[in-house]
Parts: sequence; C-alpha cells; structure tokens
Amino acid sequence: MNCTKCGAPLDAQDEVCEYCGTRTPYGERLLEERRRHDEEEARLHALDNMPAMKHVSMAFAVFLQVITLGGYAPYWYATRIQPLNALGTSKKFPAWLAGVFALAWCAMILLPNGEDVEGSELFNYAAGIAFVASVYLAFSVRSILQEYASGFMERNIAVATVAPSGVLLVLFGPLYLQACVNRLIRMKFLAPKI
Repeated sequence: MNCTKCGAPLDAQDEVCEYCGTRTPYGERLLEERRRHDEEEARLHALDNMPAMKHVSMAFAVFLQVITLGGYAPYWYATRIQPLNALGTSKKFPAWLAGVFALAWCAMILLPNGEDVEGSELFNYAAGIAFVASVYLAFSVRSILQEYASGFMERNIAVATVAPSGVLLVLFGPLYLQACVNRLIRMKFLAPKI
C-alpha cells in the first residue's frame, strides 16, 4: 500500500503516512469509528441527564382507551403530572384539573344516563366538565411540550413538531400527546422512562 499523496510505501496498520502526514484509509476508518463511539457516548451521557417520560406503543394506548371506555385519558394525565413538571418549563401542569377530570369521568360512568331527568342532567354536567377539562389539559400539555422542545430547536419548528393540530388534540387528547412524546423520545430530546 502506498500513500495517496506522496506515494511513499506504507504498512497496512499505519494510520498516517510517516513522510507527509496524510491519513491512510485505515486511519480514516479508525477515526470514523472513534467519532461514532464518541457520539454514542455523548448521546448516552445526554440521555442520562435528560428528563424521562414513558414511551407507550400507540396500538397499546388505543387498546387501553377502548377497553377502559375512555378511562385511559384521566389515567394518562394523572400519571404524567410529575414528568411534565420535571421538564423545567415556565408552565406547570394543572394537577388539580387532572383530578377534576378524573372525578368527572368517574361520575359519567357511575351516574345513570336516561333513567330519570335528574340523573340525565347530572350525567350531562359531568360530561361537560370532563370535556372542558380534557381539552384544557390537552392544550396545557401541548404548551409544556412545545416550550420544552423549543430548547432543542427553533420555536416555530417545535410548534410544528409537537402536536401541531388543534383538531387532533381535541379529538384524541392523550393519544395524540403520547404520539408526540414518543416522537420526542425518538428524536433524543427525552429519555424513555423504564
């Protein structure tokens, strides 16, 4: 093997030409391997110091939402209070509203619907409270995640990346937000919680 720059003879294990200092193909390969190793070490170190959130398969989340008759939504908000507040944003998750949402959802399940006028009215109040609380919580979580993501990218890109559709946010709430959390985990902006 000869140096590509000066033509001097080289051994197979030489990293650089001893005459002109040009890096050999073997040296280039070693340098690339070291760079990849250093990047992986830096990525793992960054993940160790990064806030963690739970990664949930979307198929499993949809299954839970259906099997619990929508009960996964209040559960999702209740279990994300601490991780969302740990993101260090200026906005804080309204934990009290997550409790109101859970109570309203329980009332909807437990109250009779259609048997009598009073029961129907109570059911309608509970459903209205649950809907308003759910929408407010969804937009609050989106705002927290967008502010957090803007620490890694430009604000307009963060807004376009984290739950950009208000319609999907209203319709699917925690399912849509979990998809955004999963995306942030894949982008290495959040560590997966084990």
